Amino acid sequence: MNKIIFLLIIIFIFAFTGAANAEENIGKVLALKGKAVVERDKKKLTARKNQNLLLKDAVSTMKASRTKMRFIDDSILTLGENSTVAIKEYFYSKEKGGKSIFNLLDGKMRSVVGKTKFEIHTPTAVAAARGTVILSEVGRLAGRLFAIFICIEGEVIVTSADPGILGSKLLKAGMMITVFEKEPLPEPTKAPPAEIDKLKKETEMDHYEFSMTRPKIRKAGSKGFEPSKVIGIPPIAQQPGARATPIYIIMYF
Repeated sequence: MNKIIFLLIIIFIFAFTGAANAEENIGKVLALKGKAVVERDKKKLTARKNQNLLLKDAVSTMKASRTKMRFIDDSILTLGENSTVAIKEYFYSKEKGGKSIFNLLDGKMRSVVGKTKFEIHTPTAVAAARGTVILSEVGRLAGRLFAIFICIEGEVIVTSADPGILGSKLLKAGMMITVFEKEPLPEPTKAPPAEIDKLKKETEMDHYEFSMTRPKIRKAGSKGFEPSKVIGIPPIAQQPGARATPIYIIMYF
């Protein structure tokens, strides 16, 4: 009987800790143009500047709207109009590094990857990276779902979202890939300058950004997640060709 009571106490502690982690602030809305909503616990909240973001939040922009978000590992996401991204998993500690997974469900997004192992999940493909800049788009063409990834800096590994399609493709700076549902991964190609400029323009917001004060440790996500040993990465430029600035102050042009 004592063993059963002990196990119940342990289960209760884990459940309570998980709920508390889900309520931790892991990011905030830095800038907002037009209208956006934050869906939390099946409720839709009107997005506002400096609004805190929690694990499992989904952020959606309306027509002619954009929003920029910053997370405690210094990752920055900028959503174009009519776009939705959900925070699927997030773990970060200054000592251990961490992992973040974002579901881009629809629309366009610019990602400046911070200090976590970073993944973008889409209906057709998954992009994994560390210390890079990625342009992403999810949509439909002739009734078929597709995802586009363009690597601006660093390297990005792309795999299919279909478990039956194996293998991966490596994107280096200046390369892109378009993945259609239920189709094998194509070979990456050089991204046309016009396509890069288009996605940049559609996910661009002028803003001065200041790092948030980060606690010693933040944890949220799947039970049992153990981040791998973090590798030191110097701050990256926030725009192609721009000079990297100190990590505490980042300037966008």
